[in-house]
Order: sequence, then structure tokens, then C-alpha cells
Amino acid sequence: MKKYFLLGLILSLSAHAEKATKPVMLSLNPSATIQDLKGIETEPRYGAYISSNNCSFEVLINDIPVIKYNDDSGKGLEGSYFPLNEWITKKGNQKVTIKMTPGFNQDTNALNPELSPNSEMQIKIVKSLKNQTGNLEENEERKYSTSKKRRGNSNIFEDTFSFFAEVPYEIKTLENAEVLLTDDKEKLAVIEQEVLAKYDKVRNIYMKGSWSALAAIYYNREKRVAQQLYLLPEEIKSRWNNNYVFRTNTDITFFDLKPIEDYKMTFYANGKIVCLQNIVNEKPTLWGSFKRKGKDITTTYITLYLYRPKGTKDLEVY
Repeated sequence: MKKYFLLGLILSLSAHAEKATKPVMLSLNPSATIQDLKGIETEPRYGAYISSNNCSFEVLINDIPVIKYNDDSGKGLEGSYFPLNEWITKKGNQKVTIKMTPGFNQDTNALNPELSPNSEMQIKIVKSLKNQTGNLEENEERKYSTSKKRRGNSNIFEDTFSFFAEVPYEIKTLENAEVLLTDDKEKLAVIEQEVLAKYDKVRNIYMKGSWSALAAIYYNREKRVAQQLYLLPEEIKSRWNNNYVFRTNTDITFFDLKPIEDYKMTFYANGKIVCLQNIVNEKPTLWGSFKRKGKDITTTYITLYLYRPKGTKDLEVY
């Protein structure tokens, strides 16, 4: 059974990790959610082994992008493993959507104009549980292949299937979120300005703010993920230090995020999640580069999904 003080989370981490600026005291109190973790005896972990041939693809779980693979060599994947728990919010059927597009042609050194007869994907969903010795035992839950579905050539192939997940938690974040997608152009324009303002706020925190301010922005997200991944306090700390590259990190010698521009607004989770993507390559518009001591400069893309809790005015990070 996990330790119950698990969700102390980022508040203590921000004070510990921030060295360049004075920590800001936060009043967030996670104690109300600690009870959600009590009584968890099993920690099922779900994942997908994916093989592909002559195609690029995107995989969505419950209408949220989880995996995106761009074929730039023509080699494809051979049973690559992708964890899925972060996108499973409760026990029940999980909808998987696959979108397959043309792959890379080594002869022409460019993407094929359309899917080829041999373009295909195979997905194996597995569930892992710890046995009596503490090792993970893996069991197959579902198999899927496009080869039995796709006929003829096309620019894109899209299909859905589902698998049943039995997890010990229930997260209602999106159940209690507004539907942001609308056909009303005026309302959509207002939402766009709100999204852009939130992106700029997050960028400014990365560029000029304190580590505590960054922690406050991502607190609810990290609290959710801690439940989904069954994280221990030391794992939460490690995740924070490794995933949130920040200008005040003493190991970072250079850090920069580009202004938000050349974007399009995209909706997921049945219209409840919104994000900004680059118009050309559909990558996150919040991007830049950083350099660690003794390392080369690294390009970084920060995925920022936003939602609005019902009855509130502000967009929050999902």
C-alpha cells in the first residue's frame, strides 16, 4: 500500500528546489484528496506495444492525444512500449482512436503521397501487476491490427477500438469541465484570447517567474498524475525536477521560450480541452531551447492542455 502523505506534492518541492529566487508561500491544501488513495492494494499499469510499417500515426485515448509518431526513416516501430495510465481516469472502457497517415519513402527521400498497401499498425494493450515477489507480471488485454480493417490507398486511415481498464481511482476533472468548443464564432474568438493569455502567462512564469509560481500553475495536474501513476514522494520530486526544465535550475546555463505565434486552436476530450498548435507541423506553440552544464543545446516543446472547471471563469492546466 502506498504512503498516504503522497499528495504533499509540489508545494514542498518548490521551496526545496528553488534557489535563485525566494520561495512564495502557497495556501493550497491537498489533504482533502489524500483519502482518495487509502485502501489501494493493487496498482494496475496499462500500456501499449505498437508496431508500424510504412506510416506515421497518432493515437488518442478517450479523445486526448497520447502518442504521435512521425515516420522520417521508413523503418517503423517494432513493438515499442508506451505507458497509458496518465490518460485513464476511471474504471471502465477506454476508447482508443488511431489516425494513420503516409510514411517515408527511402527512394524519394520524402513522405509518400498516400498510404501504401503495406502501411499498417499493430497494437497490443497490456496490464501489469506486481506479483508476490514485487516484480511486474504482464497480461495481454486487447489486440488490434489495421491490416484487417484498411482497404485500398488513401491519405489517412482512422479507426477506433476499446479496452477495459480496472483502476482503483476515479478522477472527475473533465466530468466537471465546461465544453469549450462551440460553433459561435464570437464565443470562439473570446476563448481564443483567453487561451492565448494563459499561454503567455505560463511562458512569462517560465521566463521571469518563481519556481513556486510554476508549481501553483501545475499543481492540480501533478496531483492527478500522482494518483494515476501511484507515485511515491521521492518519485514526485524526481518527476518535478526532470520534467520541468526551469530557468532557476542551477544546472541550466541557458533557457529561452519563443513568443506564441503561428498557431491554430485545437480541441480534444469532446471539446473540453483546448490547446495551441503550430499551423505547419502541429507541434506545441510553447517551445524553445535550454542548455545544461556540459551538454549541448536541447530543443524543448511544452504541451499545454487547458480546461475550464464548471462554474469558474479561469482556464486551468490539465
